[in-house]
Amino acid sequence: MVLVSHQYVLMGRTEYGIGGRLSFGSLAVCIFFVISGYLITQSWIRDPHLFRFLVRRWLRIWPALAVVTCIAACVVGPYVSTLGFKDYYSSPQFQGFFKSLRLTTVAFELPGVFENNPFPRAVNGSLWTIPLEVRWYLVLAVAGVCGVLRRRWLALAAFLSLAAYHFGIYRAETNPVHHWSNQYGLFFLSGALLQLFRDVWSERRMAVGALCILFGGIGALAGHSMLAMLIGLPGPIIFIGESSTPVLRSFGRGGDISYGAYIYAFLVQQTLVWKLGVQGPFAWHLLASLLVTGLCAWLSWHLVEKRALALKSVRPRFAWLKTRLTGSVDPAV
Repeated sequence: MVLVSHQYVLMGRTEYGIGGRLSFGSLAVCIFFVISGYLITQSWIRDPHLFRFLVRRWLRIWPALAVVTCIAACVVGPYVSTLGFKDYYSSPQFQGFFKSLRLTTVAFELPGVFENNPFPRAVNGSLWTIPLEVRWYLVLAVAGVCGVLRRRWLALAAFLSLAAYHFGIYRAETNPVHHWSNQYGLFFLSGALLQLFRDVWSERRMAVGALCILFGGIGALAGHSMLAMLIGLPGPIIFIGESSTPVLRSFGRGGDISYGAYIYAFLVQQTLVWKLGVQGPFAWHLLASLLVTGLCAWLSWHLVEKRALALKSVRPRFAWLKTRLTGSVDPAV
């Protein structure tokens, strides 16, 4: 969905959003944060250990991000840049591009790259959500360490307080300045709450899902599209994802390519627009982007991500540091 949304923008075409505030790409990001909040909270509940939690999150995000960043800067960049190799590699912009690997900020531009594209200079615009994701991982970790996740009503109170501020005080529905961290953080927290209250809805998911859709629909009809999304979207998404059907089970057989697709799609699309232009049927451009992105995501999973995640079960060489910090030695991470 993000790829389709970006295809319009990167080809210089107009995409019609939802209620004038959310594009379909934003809808997909909301879904991603819901699922992320649900699964990351599940991970903490299964193993509430700060060090191992942070290691797992780092292994999931950083290795593949490092590879795509190097490919963008050292392979695609010099090939498509309007600058010569010497000027390209000596540019401060080239060196600054790697600050994305800090996970706290994102660099979007490389020297002379995609200068003449309809959406100029942006190399990998999708990565802007990664610092937000990392921020909410840390919030969840702090909540876990402080015992908030064991007292789920405190977590619910925190969610309602943030929602009241975002929609009541900040007036997110009409404020021209988006507060992305709070907006997507609410979807992340909604997923976390669905995990914490799983015993409440697991036996009555159809009824709860119907109520979510009903009240979300009422909010949409009242003109509150963002609030409607927060009410109506998370529950049904998780309930569907928890359903065991042949179609859903078949999605993961080739590996989990979701993260790879997310971090490669924008770069692939910009490169194809640079090479092929924007003439011709939109569907053909979209199909080419889907095929190349799918291949890159598949390779990323099998060559980078899966191997990095396998390190979770390897005893770290810095076990002595863990002993100093925690006073005990854990059998494995």
